[in-house]
Amino acid sequence: MKIYDYLIIGAGSAGCSSAYFLHKEGKSVALVDREGIAGGASGAAGAFLSPLPGQKNIYNSLVNNALDFSLDFYQELLPEAVDKKGVLRVANDNFDEDKLSQNSIKYDYFDSKKLHDISKNFREIEGYFYENAAVIEPIQICNKLTKGCDFYKMDVKELVYKDEFYIVDNIKAKNIILAQGVSSSLVEIPYMKISPIFGLRVDVKSTTKVPFNIHKTISISTNKQDDTLSIGATHERHDSAKMECLTTCDKCSFYVKGDDEQVKSLLKQADELIKLENLEVVKIYKGARATIKSYFPVIGKIVDYESSLKKHPSIQNGTKIPQEDLEYYPNLHLINALGSRGFVFGPYLANILTKNILHNEPIPQEISTGKLFYKMARKSKF
Repeated sequence: MKIYDYLIIGAGSAGCSSAYFLHKEGKSVALVDREGIAGGASGAAGAFLSPLPGQKNIYNSLVNNALDFSLDFYQELLPEAVDKKGVLRVANDNFDEDKLSQNSIKYDYFDSKKLHDISKNFREIEGYFYENAAVIEPIQICNKLTKGCDFYKMDVKELVYKDEFYIVDNIKAKNIILAQGVSSSLVEIPYMKISPIFGLRVDVKSTTKVPFNIHKTISISTNKQDDTLSIGATHERHDSAKMECLTTCDKCSFYVKGDDEQVKSLLKQADELIKLENLEVVKIYKGARATIKSYFPVIGKIVDYESSLKKHPSIQNGTKIPQEDLEYYPNLHLINALGSRGFVFGPYLANILTKNILHNEPIPQEISTGKLFYKMARKSKF
């Protein structure tokens, strides 16, 4: 039986990034995943890295700080897997002209004439160009992140904790990090309600040279180093659907029959932005991204909800109990709910989590497990 300092369950952006930073600190690390490294939503991701415009607030500050960190990180980690050429944001219902123009992020306004000067293939559109944006190759990145770590392809059904070790099949680990995405959690975390968001990506070839990423309701990448373009969109959030993710979206009966219409819609929306000549569909990817209602990601030690309320029932009445006095599952952490920004958040959050675990550096309250625990506890009656 092999023994590790850390076993990470889930080998998407969150899990692979966590493995990287723990391994960098000299820890022995293994990952397990039922599909493989980047075999689920992360491998299916368009992996667009873009700023979030709008007047400055807690959420877009988090996104944009993560973007700055992660872009620099990827360019140093594996520059050949990064195409950084900026993004043109075209106004839509969620991001109107005011939100795109009135923000603290530097941009250039491109009218239709300027865009036609750049490429005759642009449709009659206008938009706001942000320089700090890229598209990356997700599988290459995840494989690089896990170099030096062991990987086991398996579907973990339960955690056994005995004599200060977690036991999973023939693996023993002192610590566990759950990076499970939309999969059912291996421990009870009632305060973290994950909703899957369905995403679709189509890789295509075209003789059109797309000078930079384009985003409206859907995203189109610049020409990548393998000479393909990625066209992607996040389509559907399952807030009201009682679903348990047991496989990847390309195998899920919920989605498997809708390929033609979904792809047709995606390509039609792309054509409304730029004419892609001699278009050839190369591959279709599907993935369910994990999110919570607030859209904030979540990291930290996993609070044992029931035990914490038994020990401190006054929390329900608003009593402020320090987070360090709560009850936690032993040596069990999580990183989840990265949503459609998995590769923006992945390295940034994994770095914060690693520093918290190994050096006791604080986790910002807005992304902590504790915040979600208190929010639910104060609304409940035990």
